Amino acid sequence: MSPATRSRIPAHLREYVVDQDYDAYDEVDQAVWRFVLLQAYDRLCKTAHPAYVKGLAETGISVERIPSVAEMDRCLAEYGWGAVTVDGFIPPRAFQEFQAIGIMTIAAAIRRRRHLAYTPAPDIIHESAGHAPIVPDAKYRAFLRRFGEIGKRCFSLPEDRVVYEAIRHLSEVKEDRESTPQIIEDAQQRLDEANGQVTRDSEAALLTRLHWWTVEYGLIGTPDDYKIYGAGLLSSLGESTALHGDHVNKIPLTVDCVQTSYDITRPQPQLFVCSDFDQLDAVLEQFAATLAQRVGGDKALQIMLDSGELGTIEFDSGVQVTGQLVEIIEGEQGPAWVRLEGPVTLSLNNQILPGQDTEQHSDGFSTALGLLDDGTNLGECDEDWLLSRANGQNRVQWHWASGVSFSGRVERVQTDESGSLRVITFTDARVNLGDRVLYDPDWGSFDLAVGAGVVSCCAGAADPDYYAPTDFAGHTIPHAKDPTTAREEGQVLHLYQAALQCVREGKDPRKMVEGFARIEDELQSHPDEWLLRWNLLESLRKADVGEELQAKLCAELLEIEKTDYESLPISTGLQFLEMI
Repeated sequence: MSPATRSRIPAHLREYVVDQDYDAYDEVDQAVWRFVLLQAYDRLCKTAHPAYVKGLAETGISVERIPSVAEMDRCLAEYGWGAVTVDGFIPPRAFQEFQAIGIMTIAAAIRRRRHLAYTPAPDIIHESAGHAPIVPDAKYRAFLRRFGEIGKRCFSLPEDRVVYEAIRHLSEVKEDRESTPQIIEDAQQRLDEANGQVTRDSEAALLTRLHWWTVEYGLIGTPDDYKIYGAGLLSSLGESTALHGDHVNKIPLTVDCVQTSYDITRPQPQLFVCSDFDQLDAVLEQFAATLAQRVGGDKALQIMLDSGELGTIEFDSGVQVTGQLVEIIEGEQGPAWVRLEGPVTLSLNNQILPGQDTEQHSDGFSTALGLLDDGTNLGECDEDWLLSRANGQNRVQWHWASGVSFSGRVERVQTDESGSLRVITFTDARVNLGDRVLYDPDWGSFDLAVGAGVVSCCAGAADPDYYAPTDFAGHTIPHAKDPTTAREEGQVLHLYQAALQCVREGKDPRKMVEGFARIEDELQSHPDEWLLRWNLLESLRKADVGEELQAKLCAELLEIEKTDYESLPISTGLQFLEMI
């Protein structure tokens, strides 16, 4: 990662960033990459968005080798973006935060041979060859950043977090070769139970669907004449081909796509088609208009309360209160009092105000909202007005139209650039609503966040400095392979290396054929090793030599496919080589 990209990563997101250990990819991993990318490139040249082919090279991606994330980072810098390595799944909000600042997160592990056509777990094929190639398109990358800005502020519900963990677990279990059918069944049951507990769709859940049907699985054009731009399709040999069948319904994209759920572990039965990238913006804006971050008012407060997560209330004065909203007290004309649990900060223009940090409000915060009973909006008043209403001891007594009564001694005033009141600190403060005590002098000084109404509620903190800083993870990806995989691949790894040596020395085609024949003979001790056989065949076809050996390898591959037709993309590989 370049110093420029490193400097743009907020301190609270550093913990998700790891280093790519490029030397950890062996010849089998590189063969996996080539098998997928050679075929994907061949097909997608005709079926993908025009930006795809050019975008691969422009973002540091070759069909011949696994990309270096550092190289991708340098290439993406030309478009104001960057790339960092992450370790598999990261929390959805963290993903959106990276996207909002134009940093692509690349899961650097690579799928195993049995999941070449499609893997439910994030891997470098999906993250790089799927997401990066369309970024050079100016409208699309601007859409991605706007999506991230909106997405990072969407509220989730507690059950969303349970579903996310269940999806993550199932995806990882399906990718783990040690998983038995029972383990996979248990993981699927866990996800089914988690989904069964969902009683309503949260903002975050609906946004995730919009992301899925556009960024991940989007088509562009018309239902009868379309191109692929979604990363999930661009990186899947299986679905990028199967989607053209009549059994996959193509539907014009509208904001109603958020009502259509999806299953990350299975091919999708329908896909949505946008007319152009401008329509993506229009649909995103339609969706955003329904969110707490845009609608404000009572609805936004209730969404934040129900979420139970950290969020920010923004008043019409511009004051932003960050914390966990735990109570809304209704008055005569709507919400009269809000209470948040700590730690809490008060901000203005996304910057924490002096003396209003988490140390000051470590145990929580509460404040009144609304107009005074004479119609006065405190947010439109200045310090002179405030002091003119105070007695000789700087004490004021107010009544809100909501029924809240207040008395306290002015200790400090914080204003905005125009001098309008924003936060007023009182001592000896007492606040009541009817018989209920909302604040007592014994509780210490009272900070009133000035605001008549709520214009926005959003997830997360107004100022990133709210979060405790984290350090970069410090470990590398990909991880060492599990013992079973390492043992099995170790038995054939020398054959992959020998095959590459034959190709490098392939000035004399006869010697390459002889070398490949010796390798094929040794492969008889490894009857299930299909990927190396395909690589031998691909090299022979490219050199147009060894017809007899080609036929033998093709027959062996078809025989292997009979044992596991659903999982092995052998037929697609042979079709690419025009062998069937």
